[in-house]
Amino acid sequence: MIDISELMRDPLKESRAYIAGQAIPAALMQPGVVKLNANENQYGPSPMAIKAMARELQNGNLYPQSVMQALREKIASHYQKDPGQITLFNGSGAAINAIGDTFLNPEDEVLICSPTYMAYAPLPSRFGAKIVEVPALEGLYTDLDALYGGISDRTKLIFICNPNNPTGTLLNHHALKNFIYHLPEHVICVVDEAYYDWIDVPGYESAMNFIDERSKLIVLRTFSKIYGMAGCRVGFAVTNEETAKTLGTASNLFYTNRIGAAGAIDALDDTAFCKMVYRNNCEQREYMSTEMEKMGIDVAPSQASFIYFNAHCDTDKCLQELEEKHIFIRTFPASCLRVSIGRPEQNQAFLDAMKEFLIRNRKVA
Repeated sequence: MIDISELMRDPLKESRAYIAGQAIPAALMQPGVVKLNANENQYGPSPMAIKAMARELQNGNLYPQSVMQALREKIASHYQKDPGQITLFNGSGAAINAIGDTFLNPEDEVLICSPTYMAYAPLPSRFGAKIVEVPALEGLYTDLDALYGGISDRTKLIFICNPNNPTGTLLNHHALKNFIYHLPEHVICVVDEAYYDWIDVPGYESAMNFIDERSKLIVLRTFSKIYGMAGCRVGFAVTNEETAKTLGTASNLFYTNRIGAAGAIDALDDTAFCKMVYRNNCEQREYMSTEMEKMGIDVAPSQASFIYFNAHCDTDKCLQELEEKHIFIRTFPASCLRVSIGRPEQNQAFLDAMKEFLIRNRKVA
């Protein structure tokens, strides 16, 4: 009997799907569980978004084109762009897949600086293309010089996550602009700004501001983070109109649903909610980083909704002991861990458990 896997398209046979955070048994998903392993907004969607989605449920029998057009126009107005520059997707992860579907041929190269968002690395193998990785500075900072030096005649896409996931580090926006403006004509640069809304740097410039002058630039955004709609799957790309039309050849496969789109429209108007969760993130990010440094933990400077750190411990044992207390964070190579920033009581539960673990392992006096 022929195994079904033998009938797969050849490039997909070696491809592995990206999984966001480790799976948590359903039995553990109950009050008291501290789930800080997937960079989810622990405050949920905004009240205005929830009401909008509830209203839209009665139209669940209708296809989403009208609501999607309304969302496209809303996003364009919010960011002072033209609706023709906005392409909607079923989350920014679907946008990443659509970019690969649109542009990658066999033998093309996709260039990244590692560590970065782990969904980029499996993408090229789905199309018979190749991933090329350059190392981050100090294992933390996206190295634009190394990326530029890694460009070859086969380079088709460069993915830059800014702020970077999992490290939380932020590029100098002048350096990023200079990098984008000096790329060869055959290279498409994708700047993933999923965590842009958490940045606490006055005057920091989004790569969206470079789009009108750079035809081969794609900026990704999502409603999964500050808007708390990760489960609703609404993301979008901002490009020039020519590139948006090109992306449109694949985007129909990844359209968002009308319920999530309706929520996203009102989420953009709920400025009070956004200010509240932003303030919590900034305050708790600073508090957690300070407390962790007191424990002798090396903390990466974060401008995102998570903290990347090296506790100089057995990370597997650390995860196991935290999970026994129903506290979930995430581990990465090079003995690093990442904790999402949640509500104050969740963050304190993590800090207390982490300190207890390190004391028993003789890492804290």
